[in-house]
Amino acid sequence: MYQQIPVSCECGQQPSRLREVGLTADRQLVIYWRCSHCRRHVYIVKPLADCWRDCPIPDSADIESAPASPDSAFLSRLRVAAPNRTA
Repeated sequence: MYQQIPVSCECGQQPSRLREVGLTADRQLVIYWRCSHCRRHVYIVKPLADCWRDCPIPDSADIESAPASPDSAFLSRLRVAAPNRTA
């Protein structure tokens, strides 16, 4: 289960494709594309705290299979494998 992040240009067009998705040093999600309609460079910046707040509430089946830590849960939602940490 995931919650979509709505994105659109000031002209109202939605992107046909995203150019980049990344994270800033001050813990914000950045989504970048160039609008095919008006040719603007569009950046959506959203604090990760807001991303956590906007996450859907898992049902009981999701809770039972939830990853052990908040970091691995976040990576799992992004479909990124958490690194193996062995000491």
